[in-house]
Amino acid sequence: MVYQILYTDVDDHLSEYATLKAMGYRDLYFVGVILQEAVILAFLGYLPGVFISISLYSLTAGATSLPMFMTATKSIVVLVSTIIMCCVSGIIVMNKLKSADPADCF
Repeated sequence: MVYQILYTDVDDHLSEYATLKAMGYRDLYFVGVILQEAVILAFLGYLPGVFISISLYSLTAGATSLPMFMTATKSIVVLVSTIIMCCVSGIIVMNKLKSADPADCF
């Protein structure tokens, strides 16, 4: 889903990115922009997910009388994994952005 969101965002703003490329911005600048978007999406997806998970852990523990807890280690592992997956999606999306030619967009 993150890949699709980032790809659509890049595709929607391709002419703006091409204009910035024509002005002299390097690909490294665009990598930073896309990775920022990816990290923002990671946190926006992580926050509701962790609250839902804590609720489900509590619900399951109450229904089964099993000791189930969301530990800080589990939360951190999931957060780091989410950020890595979103950044990989952002790097894949960069192929579309690197192929943007300012002359083709106008």
